Amino acid sequence: MDETSSVHCNTASSPDLLKDAFLLSQIYPIDPSLTPEECAGAYAKSLETGIGEGTPVFDLLFLGIGPDGHTCSLFPGHPLLQEKSKTVAHIIDSPKPPPERVTLTYPVLNAAKDVVFVSTGSSKKDALRSILKDPNSELPAKLVKPISGSVTWFIDQDAADGLKG
Repeated sequence: MDETSSVHCNTASSPDLLKDAFLLSQIYPIDPSLTPEECAGAYAKSLETGIGEGTPVFDLLFLGIGPDGHTCSLFPGHPLLQEKSKTVAHIIDSPKPPPERVTLTYPVLNAAKDVVFVSTGSSKKDALRSILKDPNSELPAKLVKPISGSVTWFIDQDAADGLKG
């Protein structure tokens, strides 16, 4: 989950893009009227109410990556990469606009039963090469390793060009 604080009627709002395709009871939108810190706490509480206490276990997470290898709002070198206790965290200094975001953390990502990454475009080829070919890569998307699940990648030809050779 990488959610900006956009109002839900905004076309950039993830819940609005999904609500017509899924049951609304399975979508947990953030409250953009709250501060990032309040929003993260409220979102964690809504997951707890909807899914259960403890670390939420999603059957399936759809994620993307940025050209720098970030996923959700987990950016290379950012302190949030070390978060081990919170399931949802806030970020106020994102290197990618907007600076204020709410994100799931690795405990949730790695508890998922299945994770699907979708990555398109030539801007992702270097990050994909590092994530998929370099065993020592520390890019955030590389650190998504479900404990009891799997990771599947869907990439287009432009993104795959970095995997040649």
